[in-house]
Amino acid sequence: MPDGDAIATHADRVDGRSPVEVFSPARAGSVEHIRVYALDQPAHWHFVTIGLGPVGFELTFRLARTDSDSESESESESDRAAPAWALNLLANLAAYVFRTGHEFGAGHHVDLGGPIKLDEPTAITAGTLTLDPALGALASAAGKSVEFLQLIGLTAEELELCRAWRTSAVVELLARNDPLLVTRLDRPSLLDDPELREEAEAGVAKEGSSLTELRIASLRWRQRGWRTPRLTITLGAGAATGLGPALRRRLNRSGATFQVIGDQGSLVFVVADSSRWWVEGSDVVVDVPMADVDELAGLFTGKTGSGRVTSMPGLRFVVLP
Repeated sequence: MPDGDAIATHADRVDGRSPVEVFSPARAGSVEHIRVYALDQPAHWHFVTIGLGPVGFELTFRLARTDSDSESESESESDRAAPAWALNLLANLAAYVFRTGHEFGAGHHVDLGGPIKLDEPTAITAGTLTLDPALGALASAAGKSVEFLQLIGLTAEELELCRAWRTSAVVELLARNDPLLVTRLDRPSLLDDPELREEAEAGVAKEGSSLTELRIASLRWRQRGWRTPRLTITLGAGAATGLGPALRRRLNRSGATFQVIGDQGSLVFVVADSSRWWVEGSDVVVDVPMADVDELAGLFTGKTGSGRVTSMPGLRFVVLP
């Protein structure tokens, strides 16, 4: 596996310069540091983590430079300061990997639960990961490689499109006018473009969804009772909006599965002959007959409240604001 020095050298070479900043996260359990490059054509920051390599990938992020970030006549390149919120975002995502053991991969989604920058009136509230268009992957002499996974900012509407269709197809639409996939806080949804919306709707109608898992940071559960065990599973309303349709699409035959990945563990739905549920380590497994899939999916419409599947009286789902 390439070490940190090899990864840093690769990033310097591809970007054609040294970083303007090397940021060391204050929080424990994150990456060693984040290298920040000020690039042009288009003008943007390029963030690259160093420290996730042992798990097979590093995180990157490209963010458009604003007027306040731009170099003035009296300011040298080394004096420019990258936005702290973007550095903290990558540091927190890396810490999530180390804390939970859940690794990221191309096509994975990140629901941020609000604006990507809290004090900014932006429609970017989520993200997806794809191979960095420039950095790609770096192989070692032993043949092991590290992928550079770039976080791309998405609107809520684009996130739902990823879930309803293919994430790779949505990324392709975004890349048509922006090959480097730079996140711009003032960017409208790609579905605001009538031609792109028509193409996306046609793709959804023809292909359906390729989503096999959903990452929901708000997923929690609590088990009570011994003789008659009861389990309460909670998740946020925003995530529940995508879960209902996904269950209907994926749980369509015997043995089909769908996984919900949370910070504390996973929830796995399996189409089986009879209803049952059990806790297995940090995971919850729910067997659901085909006849009950629609009732289960109907619990997750984005509306808050609680509900049960009739055949599983000991299992309750709660959707929180």
